[in-house]
Amino acid sequence: MQLLTGKAVCGDIVIGRLVFYERQLFKVEKERVKDVHRELLRYHQAKELAMQQVQLLHKQALREVSEENAAIFQAHSMLLEDLDFNGYVLDVIRSQQSNAEYAVHQASNTFYSMFSGIEDPYLKQRALDILDISQRLLANLTCGQVDAFEPNEPAILATDELVPSEVIQISKDKILALVTQFGSESSHSAIIAKDRNIPSLFGIGDDLRREYQGHPAAVDTYTGELYIDPDEQTIARLKEKKEREEEKRKGLSFLIGKPSCTIDGRKIDILASTTEPLDIEPVLRSDADGLGLLRSEFLYLKRDDLPSEEEQVNAYREIIRQMQGKFTAIRTLDFGAKRMIKNSERKLENNPVLGFRSIRICLAMPQMFQTQLRAIYRAAQYGPTGVMFPMVDSVEQLKSILEYTEKVQQQLKEENLAFDPNIKIGVVIETPASVILSEELAEYVDFFHIDTNDLIQYTLAVDRQNPKVNSYYNTRHPAVLKMIDMVVRAAHHAGIRVTISGDMASDENLLEWFIRTGVDGINVPTANILPLRRKVRELDLSREKN
Repeated sequence: MQLLTGKAVCGDIVIGRLVFYERQLFKVEKERVKDVHRELLRYHQAKELAMQQVQLLHKQALREVSEENAAIFQAHSMLLEDLDFNGYVLDVIRSQQSNAEYAVHQASNTFYSMFSGIEDPYLKQRALDILDISQRLLANLTCGQVDAFEPNEPAILATDELVPSEVIQISKDKILALVTQFGSESSHSAIIAKDRNIPSLFGIGDDLRREYQGHPAAVDTYTGELYIDPDEQTIARLKEKKEREEEKRKGLSFLIGKPSCTIDGRKIDILASTTEPLDIEPVLRSDADGLGLLRSEFLYLKRDDLPSEEEQVNAYREIIRQMQGKFTAIRTLDFGAKRMIKNSERKLENNPVLGFRSIRICLAMPQMFQTQLRAIYRAAQYGPTGVMFPMVDSVEQLKSILEYTEKVQQQLKEENLAFDPNIKIGVVIETPASVILSEELAEYVDFFHIDTNDLIQYTLAVDRQNPKVNSYYNTRHPAVLKMIDMVVRAAHHAGIRVTISGDMASDENLLEWFIRTGVDGINVPTANILPLRRKVRELDLSREKN
C-alpha cells in the first residue's frame, strides 16, 4: 500500500480505481511558409473560434459554479485579446515566416515560463491560464475542437495538473474524485472543483505515477490522503469513517419541522437559494424557512435569444408551487451585458463588476425588463412571492423601477391576465451608496436583502477574484458590521424586514451577532440550513453579552 498526501478540497471519502487523464498532445514543428498572410488569417480564425468556445464554457460554468468563479473564463477571453500575447504570435509569424502553430507554441512557452517562475501566487496562476488558451488555439489550428476526456466508468481521475476548462468539462457522473501531482487548493482549477463538489487532492507530487493506472485507490479529503492499493483493513476503516460522517449529516433530520428559534424565543428565518427548478428538491429536503434568493439568470443562460414571458411564467410558477406556501424571493437579472445584447459589438469591460450590469441593463432594456416583471407578477398568484432589484444606488433609480412595476400591473389589468398585485418589493443592499441611503430607500419597499459578498468587495475595494488581495477580504471588518447594523436599524424603523446572503451568512460564529443585531433571515446553501438551525436552537440570548 502506498500513502500519498496533498491539499484537499471538499470533505469526502471515495474508493475506486485510478484512471489517468488523457489529453491530446500537439506535436508542433516549425515550418517556413510562403504565404504569411494566410498564416495570419489562420491564427485570427483560430482565435475567434477560441473566443466562442470560451464564451460557451462561461455559460456552462454559470450553471454549475458561482458567478464570481465563472468569471475565470471571462478572464480567458481577455487573455485571448491580450496585446502582448497576440503581438508575440503575430511577430513570430511575420518575422520568421513561420506557421501559426509554431508561433502559438513559442508564445505559450515564453509567457508560461515567465509567469510560472514568479513567486507571487496570483501571477503564477496566470501561467495555467496561458497554457489553457494556448492548448485551445493549437487544437483549433491543428484538428478543430477536441472532445473532453471521459473515463469509461466512474473513477478517481489522476493527472499532472488540470487547467480550468478541463475541470469544468469533466462529467460528474464519471469522476469520483480528482488527484493531481501539481497545483494548489487555491488555484482556479481547485476553485471550480470545489464549486462542483468534486472531492480533490492537489499537489501530491511526483510519486503519483502513471504506473498506477487502473490500481485500486482510496481518497480521504478530510485528511488529504491518497491510498494506492489500500489493504482490506484500510478500506474497512475508511468505509466506517465515511458512514460516521454521513450519520452526522443525517443526524440533523430531527430538526425538520422545528422552528429556527433560540432558547429565549428569538426567531431568525434560515432561507435557501437556487438557480433553477431542478435545484428545488434539495431546498425542500433541507426544510428551509423559504427561498430567500431565486437567481433568475438561469432562464437567460440556456439560450442565445431572450426568454419569452410564457417561458418565464412557467419556470417561476413551478418553483413557487413547489415551495408549498413558503415565501420565494426572485432577484431580477443580475449579471453583465455582453450576453444580453444579441449581435453586440460591446468590448469586454476592464472591470465588469463596476460596469454595465444588473439593474443598469434592465433600465436600459425596458422591454426585456417589463417582460420579466410581467412574468413574476403572473407567477406570484401561486404562492407568496417577492421581487428584489440588485445594484440600486439611489432613490431616483428606485422610483424609476417602481414606475415599471406599476406600468406592468396596469398592462396586466387591461389584458385581463391574472396576477398578484400584493407581491413584496425588495432592494438588494450591496454598495456603500445603498447603505447610506437605506433610510430613504426603506420608505418605498417591503424588505431589504444584503449581499454581504458584494458589500465587502465594494466597501473594502477588494477584488474577490484576485488572490493577491485575499487577505484584505475581511468578513468581520468593523466597517462592514457597522453597515449591516445601519441597514437593519433603518429597515426596522420603517417596519420592513432584512435578510442577508453571502459568506458571512454561513459563518456560525457570526450567527449570534446577526440575531442580536436584528437580522430577520439568513440565506445559505441548503447543506448549511439544518446545522445552522441546530446552532440557533442552542443559543440563549436572554443574558446580554459582557
